[in-house]
This record gives sequence, structure tokens and C-alpha cells, in this order.
Amino acid sequence: MAWSPCNGDLQCGTLLVPLDYADPDGPTISIAVARHPAEEPAARVGSLVIDPGGPGVSGINDMSNELGSLTPQLLDDFDIVLFDPRGVQRSDPVTCGGASGSGSSDPTPVTPSQQAATITGLEQFAAACEKNSASVLPYVGTVDVARDMDRLRQALGDSGLTYMGQSYGTLLGLTYAALFPTHIRAMVLDSVIDPALSFNQITAGQADGFEGVLNAFFTWCSASTDCAWHPGADPTGALLALLNAAATAPAPAGGGSVVGAGQLYDALLEDLYSQTDWPRLGEALADDAAGNGSPAAAQSNQYNTGGSDNADDAGTAIDCLDHPVSRDLATYGALADALEASAPVFGPLLAWGEAGCAVWPVPPTRTVGPVAAPGAPPILVIGTTNDPATPYAWAVSVAKELDRGVLLTHDGDDHVAYFYSACVRADVQTYLVSGQTPPSGSVCSS
Repeated sequence: MAWSPCNGDLQCGTLLVPLDYADPDGPTISIAVARHPAEEPAARVGSLVIDPGGPGVSGINDMSNELGSLTPQLLDDFDIVLFDPRGVQRSDPVTCGGASGSGSSDPTPVTPSQQAATITGLEQFAAACEKNSASVLPYVGTVDVARDMDRLRQALGDSGLTYMGQSYGTLLGLTYAALFPTHIRAMVLDSVIDPALSFNQITAGQADGFEGVLNAFFTWCSASTDCAWHPGADPTGALLALLNAAATAPAPAGGGSVVGAGQLYDALLEDLYSQTDWPRLGEALADDAAGNGSPAAAQSNQYNTGGSDNADDAGTAIDCLDHPVSRDLATYGALADALEASAPVFGPLLAWGEAGCAVWPVPPTRTVGPVAAPGAPPILVIGTTNDPATPYAWAVSVAKELDRGVLLTHDGDDHVAYFYSACVRADVQTYLVSGQTPPSGSVCSS
């Protein structure tokens, strides 16, 4: 790769890889890469490649966030490398012509006519993606990105990949480990997606996870003076009433725009990943209840474009290649009803979100199943006990599925432990520098 200065002290380059690995001499796709050179060149170990999650998130956009979180020794010893996966932002982005992935003003349809309207919207979105991005749409799945990452490893000059995957980045890491187990030097998987789970199982786990954190938010809100929203004795009912009102009579958000139920759900998801965002969520809900949707609109926009300009489009395209689903559209109303029992707010939303892949124009490319990675070194698996998005049980399972998985537990409430726990950062640093894992079963409480 040829590197050139960019964004201050960073270097940027482009990696050319096959669009279709089944046709390695055919058309290519350009992968945008950025790196922060090791601050102590004499102590340099190699490159640390990081994927910050998503799917649909730009690694290059996230570089400053990662550099602000990594320990000084990791910054000294490694070139820090992030990239925009194929289909994302600078790497031949998937675009859907401005269509909305929600496909409907009501993302949780109940009646047959509402469900028919939602399905029509999903079909229109899928058709728009195919029309605008037909050449790349079949090739943006995680299997292809994992192959790109091995090309990146070679271009960086590393005999073994040193990698940290966060959230969706763990599925990318595990996919890489399944394909190239002997090409790994060290791998950290933080907030893990279990590759052995069906999309229904993932949807159910995430619905329960977000519902649990939502209930914790309700408890905090009822007791804290920092919460501007006052829902009364039935906060779940009050929130569902807000969401129903947003579907039928959206609150104005300025400039002639309004906030429908989809945007209000986005704001909820944006602010439940971390407790530090709970006061902002309380303000948005209070404002929406008072007829001002502007704060919720801003948070919805952040949720959909904060990771990259095309995060919503690319995220859907990648998910649908990664997770086979039922093509029987009649099953999604039943799935929504089943998940509603334990997750009345998020169960129907996520069930109908999954339905977008039932009408997707290209077939999935990833095979669902556990990853053992025989021949790989010990892989450090990190799970947070009350993670809203990737349940702790998934980390436990993945550590067992791997031939040499080592589980590190973070006793906490947030998503991606590395950002919140000094103890986790210390264990990750030791492992990435020396290859020494913490004792299996270790727990970080701070």
C-alpha cells in the first residue's frame, strides 16, 4: 500500500481487492484505510487492526474515538489501523437513493393493513438498494470483509493479524478466525455476537437486552432529578403511548419535519447503549411528550448516520448477507407477538426489522455455525454482564465454542467494555503486547 499524510498525524491509503473472490482476476473494489503510526518506532510490535462495530460503521470516522481510548503503551507499540469495510462510506458505499430502511411510518405494524404497508415499504427500500448499488450488493457481507482483512494484513507486512473487534466487529473477527485461524497473532473480541445463533435468536436476545436496560432507565428516571421525563407509575405504558402517538400524530421537529415512531425508536436505541446518555434520553422524551420532536430527531439522525454517512443502507445490506431468514412474510407478525411477551417495547420493533432481509434481492453468504478456529492462539473474549446489545451469554458461549477461547467478564451495564473499564484495558494491553491472557474466568468490576 502507498500511504500519504491525512487528518493531522494520520496516514491514509487504498487497498485494492477483488470485488468477487470467486473471480480474483476480475473487477476490484477499493478499501479505504487509515493508520496512526506507532509513537515509539523502536518498540513497534506491528499493526493493531480495529473494527469498531456496526455493521455499516466507518472505521476511519471512528479513529479519533479509538485513539482517545487506547492505552499509551498500545499507542507506542502498534500502528493503529482502521478501515471502511466494503460498502461503507469511502469503500464503494451501498446507497439506496434516500429511501428509508424502516419502510413505514409505523415500524411495529399490528393490523393486516399496517403489516401490508410495512412490507411494501421494505420491498421498495430493497428495490432502491438494488437499483442504486447492484454491482456491489452481493459482495458486502462479512465473509468478503474477512478476506479483505487478510489482504490488509499482508499489505501491512504482518505475518499474523493483531485485531480488536467491538460489537459487530466480533462477528468479523470470528469469521476471519474461521477462514484464517493460523494467520492470527492475537485477537480481542469485546461485546460478542455468537456466530452460531440464528437471526431469530439474535433478535430475541437483543430485544430482551434492550428491554432490560430500558427498565433500568425507567427506575433511574423515577428516582433521579436529572431525568426530565415524568411518566408516572406505568413508564412502559407511557412510552408505548408516546410511540403510538408518533405513528399517528408525529411531533413537529422544525423546518416542516416531524418525528414519527421510527425516529423515536432510533432515539431510544441511540441513548440506551450507555448510562451517560440517559439524561439526554429523558429530555428527548419529555420534549416529545410536550410536542417538540427536535431532540429526538437529532438523536435519530445520529443513530442512522453517526457511524458513517450511509450507515443505515450499508448496515441492512451487510446484515442480510450475514443472517439467513425466513422468506415467509407471514411469520414476522407471529415473531413480533412472541417477542412482545418479554420485550413489549423492543420485541415487535426488532422482529419487523428482521423482515427487511426476507425481501432482500441477493442471498446470504455467511453460514451460521460455531467457530472453533483450530490452530489459532488463545483468543480473548470479553462480555459485559448487563450489555444491552450483545447479551453476556453470547460471550460465554463463544469462549466455549473456540478451541482456545479465554473469557474475561466485565461486571457492568454498558456496551463495549474496553471504553468503560480500566481493568479491561489493562488486561487487553498485556494480551496484545505479550500474548498473555488473564486467567480464564477473570472478572473486572471497574
